[in-house]
Amino acid sequence: MLTRGGGASGTLLIGYDTLMCRASAGRTLGRPEGLEREMLPVLVHGFRRLFNMRPDHYEASEIWGWPGIENGAMNVEPAPGERFNGLALRVTARELQLMDRRENAYERIEVEARAFDSGEPMGIGHVYSSRPDARWIERDPARLLPLWRDVVWARDAAYGIGRRFGETFDRTTYLADGKTLVADRYRDHLG
Repeated sequence: MLTRGGGASGTLLIGYDTLMCRASAGRTLGRPEGLEREMLPVLVHGFRRLFNMRPDHYEASEIWGWPGIENGAMNVEPAPGERFNGLALRVTARELQLMDRRENAYERIEVEARAFDSGEPMGIGHVYSSRPDARWIERDPARLLPLWRDVVWARDAAYGIGRRFGETFDRTTYLADGKTLVADRYRDHLG
């Protein structure tokens, strides 16, 4: 069982986007070769994962021909009855500061983590979530689509855990409207 503050064993941080990618998380933590510590597959209930943030530092990818709008970042928002999967890792207080700096457009909030395979409670974990009324939130997929690199990194990390974990990622990842699945929108482009 985890403690709220993390204690000597560290804080459980749940990545649901590019933080699931070992290379991306490793670069933030000063390990450019990639993160080598254990990352645990988890579920978080009561939240929806969606590409509804337009970070100031993102430049549009324009890979699929929608100029200026392919720069959405993932976010999670409270949504009763919904859930998402992610990878949890224990971080030290110093590493948590580095992650907080990286994810500065988000608030770090506490959520209950459950083991992906069994659904057993794992205790309190932390995720990064933007306030729904933040200026960078967009709800219309005609005005904001995902930054393609983020789709690829997160999806590759999810399928790297296993097919069931990857399929859960596809069934729980939405465009800005929170209704259209990314996997449905990009069906012809996903491998």
